[in-house]
Amino acid sequence: MKIRTLLGVLAGLVVIVAASYVTHHNSGLLTTRVYLSPTHSIPLYAAIIGTFLLGFLPPVTVLVTQTLKRELAARRSRRQERERQGRQSSLRRALDFHADGQWGHAIEEYERVLAEQPEEFTALVYYGEALRRSGRTREAIEVHRRASVLYPQSVVMLQQLADDYDAHGESEVGREIRDRILRDFEAVSLRILRRRRNTALGGGQWPEAGELQDRIDQLLRGSIDESLLDREQGVRLGLSYQRAVQQLEEDRVQEARRAFQSLLDAEPQFLPARIMLGEAEALGGDQVAAVQAWRTGFEQSGNPVFLQRIEDFFIDRGEPVQAIESLRGLIASAENDLLPRFFLGRLYYRLEMHEEALKVLTGLKERISNSPTYHLVLARIHQRRGEVGKAVQEYTACVQQAGLQLAEYVCQVCGTKYREWYDRCDVCRSWNSVGLDFQEEKVLPEALGVHEAPVWSVTEAEEEA
Repeated sequence: MKIRTLLGVLAGLVVIVAASYVTHHNSGLLTTRVYLSPTHSIPLYAAIIGTFLLGFLPPVTVLVTQTLKRELAARRSRRQERERQGRQSSLRRALDFHADGQWGHAIEEYERVLAEQPEEFTALVYYGEALRRSGRTREAIEVHRRASVLYPQSVVMLQQLADDYDAHGESEVGREIRDRILRDFEAVSLRILRRRRNTALGGGQWPEAGELQDRIDQLLRGSIDESLLDREQGVRLGLSYQRAVQQLEEDRVQEARRAFQSLLDAEPQFLPARIMLGEAEALGGDQVAAVQAWRTGFEQSGNPVFLQRIEDFFIDRGEPVQAIESLRGLIASAENDLLPRFFLGRLYYRLEMHEEALKVLTGLKERISNSPTYHLVLARIHQRRGEVGKAVQEYTACVQQAGLQLAEYVCQVCGTKYREWYDRCDVCRSWNSVGLDFQEEKVLPEALGVHEAPVWSVTEAEEEA
């Protein structure tokens, strides 16, 4: 029993005792008649009781009524809280099943939640998704369609509905819904367009990606922050490059050549375009222009990819002397002749001209002795010459420095390694990012005369969305 209740009981007892005492000693007075009219009278005690009741009962009635209302409201609130907690427990279980891919159990829990609260947003979103993933696409469409009526401003619900139609084989309807999202909800249009563009990029669907990029640019031109448009420059360059590559693959050589040249006019440091311009010239029958394109690329960037391409071009054509003369010409004209000399020495080794190779490479020892590839080439030359001791010494130097067998290329953005050069990283989708791994070569790019080139990445624009 609470102290307040105990005090109330004691006070009541005191009042009763006091009233009994007063009544006992004033019984005659209390029975005196009080006239209400000339003909009607009541005892004094009845008048006192009546007066007390008239003054006491109304506030007591109000107090009791309010107390009962509060108690009923509290009970209702506790019941609703228990029900809410029950729904939340069911929803949490459903989401757990959902995350584990147990669609049947998830659907049962979602239905339990929706039976008590049919308009619960989260349950409606994921209930429809669970139905779709379990193959019940028509039911999923109905759930998300009704929910989109309840929540007409919900982009999430419309996206789910579009996915439902895609899964049901009605992709045109799904596309119409997504177009509606782009039209009616400008705040999320950019993110959706980028997602669709990136999907097209990942699938090599260059025309579709180009159309989506045009729509992204159109939105960004009306943006307050114009720098967002500049951040899309890499993707625009990459798409222009891929369109030109596609033209080259379709034997539209002259169109491709003009496209590569136009791209280089806009961005001279886009190295893949310089590589492919040379390829286009070669396919067009202009060998001199092809080699000149690669020479220009090396002179501007110092990138060894161009040297490798010149070497392979002449070797594939059975013209090793031309390869040697080209590298010698680059040695004579280069500001830093370290890489051309190394490639010339390696070319001599490739042509079994071991004396010439050893002479050229030995002259580079002070400048490139930290490169594992350098020691590897020397080791193979000594091995071919039968100089086992020197070969072992060079192999040991190679292993001690890096433990590598061949020079590797690496993406500057995501670090993915490749055995050969690529114009675009397959992992992070960045253009101009794959280059020689100078860290593993233990040689600074500056020492080799390699200039830093910009990298154009899809992810950079995504992060700013």
